[in-house]
Amino acid sequence: MALHRRRHRQKGLDDGNRSKSATKKVEENEGDRRLFDDEGREQKDDAPSPSATSFAPAAESAAPLKKATQSFHVTKFVILRLVGFVYFIAFLGAYNQNRGLMGSNGLVPARNYMDQLKQKYDSPMAGFLKHPSLYWFIDSSLEDSHLDVTAVIGLLVSFAVVLGFNSWLAMTVLWLLDFSIVTAAEGTSFYAYGWESQLLETGFLSIWLCDLPTFRKNNIKGLFWDVAPTSPPSLPVLWLFRWLCARISIGAGLIKLRGGECWQKKTCLYYHFETQPIPSPMSFMFHFLPKAVLRRAVDLDYFVQLYSIWMVLLPGINLFMTNLRRMGGFIQAGFMINIILSGNFAFLNHVTIIPALACLDDNCYPHWIKKYVYRSRQIGSLDQVDLSNRSKITRSFIDLCLITLIGMLSVPVVTNLLQIGGKHQVMNASFSSFKLVNTYGAFGSVGEARYEPIISVSNDGNTWVELELPCKPGNIKRRPCFCAPYHYRLDWNTWFIGFKPHQSMLQRREQWMFTLIDKILRADKKESSERPWLALLDPVSVDLLQHGSMKYAKVDMYRYEMKDPLWIIVRKWLGGEVVTWWTREYEEPLIRPVQMHNSNLAYANI
Repeated sequence: MALHRRRHRQKGLDDGNRSKSATKKVEENEGDRRLFDDEGREQKDDAPSPSATSFAPAAESAAPLKKATQSFHVTKFVILRLVGFVYFIAFLGAYNQNRGLMGSNGLVPARNYMDQLKQKYDSPMAGFLKHPSLYWFIDSSLEDSHLDVTAVIGLLVSFAVVLGFNSWLAMTVLWLLDFSIVTAAEGTSFYAYGWESQLLETGFLSIWLCDLPTFRKNNIKGLFWDVAPTSPPSLPVLWLFRWLCARISIGAGLIKLRGGECWQKKTCLYYHFETQPIPSPMSFMFHFLPKAVLRRAVDLDYFVQLYSIWMVLLPGINLFMTNLRRMGGFIQAGFMINIILSGNFAFLNHVTIIPALACLDDNCYPHWIKKYVYRSRQIGSLDQVDLSNRSKITRSFIDLCLITLIGMLSVPVVTNLLQIGGKHQVMNASFSSFKLVNTYGAFGSVGEARYEPIISVSNDGNTWVELELPCKPGNIKRRPCFCAPYHYRLDWNTWFIGFKPHQSMLQRREQWMFTLIDKILRADKKESSERPWLALLDPVSVDLLQHGSMKYAKVDMYRYEMKDPLWIIVRKWLGGEVVTWWTREYEEPLIRPVQMHNSNLAYANI
């Protein structure tokens, strides 16, 4: 009898296990029937259905109006991938252009600057703390291969981040690689743009948005990437992103309010779309909008960058304030999208959108995105990994240190914005060697006319052929390009020469123009096997220089004006007419005709 009872009990256990297995299989097959609550967490079939909750008492249905339910899993997901995308674009430009810009045979070799820095400091670490760069730890001088390896590693790691590789280590590597390039370029003007520091600051904050390394027995991978992807992002880090968003917007607004007179007269946008660095075809639509609309657009600029920016700093203590903060984030991001449509501003606007997203909780995103993120990250499921108390304490301590650091470094930035001490506001400036907190701004003044330096070459001094850069205006019949967020650095630098007095900008900021002329004229004699600077030119011009040598070169200034609105251009194109995008008039010579004489540039007697 005892044996019979044991067999009966064992049979019951086996039946129970089979029943549990069948139930589990049914649950897996019916996974698509699960519902999501307001935070995107999965609700199982025994959760109240929408139809059931619709019959809830009025008091319960009104409860969410008092306090907003907020989570930021999707926000973390989107921010990290966008940061990876911007890094990818930055490293792609570095790989394609850095050899020509600052390689050993480039226009302004970075090797010379790095060698001077190494002689200035006693040790690599001392130099690193003043001018952060991994190139300090290379025994030899900076070589082209070092620039290439930096860019390639950056491309690979940033692409992995875009695909979902969440890792504090990956973000740290990207930050160090990008910093290395920016530091090496300090001896040139090719990286002297505010968005370089902005990407570094955004990238630094992104390191701390990732999960911290977990120290667990037999879990080495937890030291390097997120093994608990379901853990929410750090709220203090999100607040630091919002603080970055506020500083960017306030800096840009105040520099306009205190800058060019046209901003006070509300006439800057009469010229801005025509005189911006690299207009796109869409710029030909914005430029020809009615002047009344363009004046109101200046008011919109002030509203976004000054009068509504306080919204991004509101705490979400109730639904009303949460909605205001959400609205602030949407306003900032939407304004950047509007600017992206109006021209080519490299990745400036794309990287500016990122901190604005920290204002948006998961309920701001489309349901399909939230559903994908929550299911792919297993948020709300039994697979979620709970952080230990030690990890929580460590996270809180690091957040406190980070807030303290950013707060202390923000003092000179706020002092600059408020012009305390009688000093004028400066834009796109850093107050510490690691560029952790910076001041920003753009287009404090707007030129009322567009002047372009045009490089021409000749074999006989009579027939001249103009050289083109990839995107800047040149040939009046060539269609403007769409290139943002990609940054054509030589095109941008050429734009600065258009500011008057042209000779002053050439001599003070853009002296590389003389080097480019020199290399063009001696291309067939000294650098026929290694001419990386050719990659900086338009393919048609590259073909011209590769198949013939030039004896003379010159640079002339022309004034350019947009000829027709985009809608007229489209109508002409559809009608089969040859489209002329620009009109131009000769302004003055910038560099008179020169030739090579005794291996040096000399003015030609023609």
